[in-house]
Formats: sequence, C-alpha cells, structure tokens
Amino acid sequence: MMAQVFPASVTVLTPATSANLGPGFDSLGLALRLYNRFVIEESGDDPLRPSIEVLGALGASLSTGPDNLFFRAFALLFERKQAQLPALRIRMIIDIPPGCGLGSSATAVVGGLVAANELLRARDLAVSKEELLALAVEVEAGNHPDNVAPALLGGLVATTIVGGKIRAVKTLFPDALKAIIFTPSFPMDTVEGRKLLPASYSKADVTFNTGRVALLLTALQTGHYELIGEAMQDRLHQPYRQALFPAMPDIINAAITAGAHGASLSGGGSSLIALASSRFQEVLQAMQETARALGVNGTGMILRADQQGARVLSTSRGHIRKEKIARYEDKYYWPPARSSEELPLNE
Repeated sequence: MMAQVFPASVTVLTPATSANLGPGFDSLGLALRLYNRFVIEESGDDPLRPSIEVLGALGASLSTGPDNLFFRAFALLFERKQAQLPALRIRMIIDIPPGCGLGSSATAVVGGLVAANELLRARDLAVSKEELLALAVEVEAGNHPDNVAPALLGGLVATTIVGGKIRAVKTLFPDALKAIIFTPSFPMDTVEGRKLLPASYSKADVTFNTGRVALLLTALQTGHYELIGEAMQDRLHQPYRQALFPAMPDIINAAITAGAHGASLSGGGSSLIALASSRFQEVLQAMQETARALGVNGTGMILRADQQGARVLSTSRGHIRKEKIARYEDKYYWPPARSSEELPLNE
C-alpha cells in the first residue's frame, strides 16, 4: 500500500465583512476587500498546543493559546471527520481590526475551517461549503450566519434558517458601488449591544424593516442606487445601539450629505459603512471631519466588495493557485476568480 502524502502547509485568505447593511438584521452580509491571512504548517509535537504567532498591531489582543478561535474552528472539523489532528504552527497576519464590526472573528472561524478542509482534502475527507457554513455558524459567537456566510462565499449574502438548516443565497455586489468605512478608535461589544435590544418589536417597526430589506435588494439588483438611502434605514437595532455610539447618526448624515447613497452601522459596530458610486474621498473626509468635531477619532478606508470569499492561496505540496495582486486604496486584494456569474453554494 502506498503511503499518502499530505500538504505540509496551507495559506488561506479570508475577507472582512459588513453585516446588516441597515435593515437586514442578522440576515444580510457583504464581503469586503480587506483581509486576514492565515498560514498553517504541520509542525511540532503536541496537536492540542499549537504554536501561534500573530503579526500586525491590530492582532495584539488575540489569544495565542489553544482557545484561539482559528485553531478551535480548525480542530472542530478534524474532530467531526474523526481524523487525527496534526501538530500545527499557525501564523496570523491581521489587517482587520477586531471588535469593530468588520467580521474579524468570522475570518478566524472561516479561515480555520477552510484550512482544515484543505488538509483533509488530501485524505479524501473534505466537506462541501454547506457543511463548512453550518460549522462556521456553530463556532461563531451568537451562532449568527450574517458574517461567516459572506466571509466564506463572498459577495452579498442573504441568510436564513429553514428546518434547522442554514440557507445562504449569494449575489454579486454591483461593481459601480464602493464601501466607505469609518472605524472609530473604540470597539463596540456585540454582546453588550444586543443587551440593549428590546425583547419584542411593534408590527410597524417589523414592517418598516422588511420593506427596507426588499427595497435595498431591489435597488442593488436594478441599479436604482438613489433608493439606497431610504433602503438602509433601520428600526430594529441601530436606534438602540446608538447609546454606545451617540455620534453615529451625525456621521451617517454627513456621509449622505457628501454624496453617499446610504450609510449604516457595520454589524454591531463600531465601524460605519457608506455605499457610494462617486465622490468616495469626499464622503470619507466628511465622515472623518464630522467624527473629529464630535470628539471621535478613527480611521477610514475605501473598499470594493470581495466577490470570491475565503480561498486557499497555496499548499506546500500540489498546485499553487496563482492570483494576480492588485492595489487599491493602499490595500492589497485578490480579484474574484469569476465576476460575471454567481457561484453555487456547494462549489
């Protein structure tokens, strides 16, 4: 019997995400061209005690022990497939600020699962993206799919649960639009933010949001971007989370006045996202200047949507996926493998 040869290392790239986009509470998410990169090598003696190195000042607070979220997700897939967990050396290159509503934890969960799946592929134990998504929701804090789904699939993803199973539908986000991100210097605790939400909502508020979700998706699909401002209005979470970020409405209004089609809190915050088809720098400048005037320091980015989702950049044995690197707004990104068609969930 011939011995199998397994990949000795895997490099995975996972995009940032912006959840909700205003009215799509816990159901909409958009992948962005800002990335965390994870490099995994089979190295060491103890599978339960990986060597973890975090590169980048943004990752200074991340755990380097066995409770590291990336490692937990990685180990979970090996456990579910009843495969022997290898000893690992993990390097994490962090460019997405944790705790700021850009899906940093989702990149760790999805990155760990995709890396594990690539190693298991050599053993004929790889699973489908549907299975990876279900596991990602299981690991993600709060068990919400709105960040992990776009991190895995790319593009704009609508999610729901049908018969206990996650259903995710991906559509390509319009190339004409860019996301202007303003990230305050302070994080917002998602758990604390959810504690501010009411236990029930009025029929009027629920109807308000469902109508805006329908309007937003239709506006994006048909190119009626003038409707985005109204479509990104929300009554289910932003008014309550505003207690943690009082300057939020003024910064959102500044973005729209400067030329953005619409703006909202990104996920549970603290980042804000504005969607625009022109005047990108003016919108960003208006958000930053308004924030400073209100005593809020922060940083800004202008990003395109990531249409591809998490991907394996290389393995040490087998083929290397060559990806042309482009530069945009001081951030490196990998263009989508296919930009003209929707990728099925199980591809």
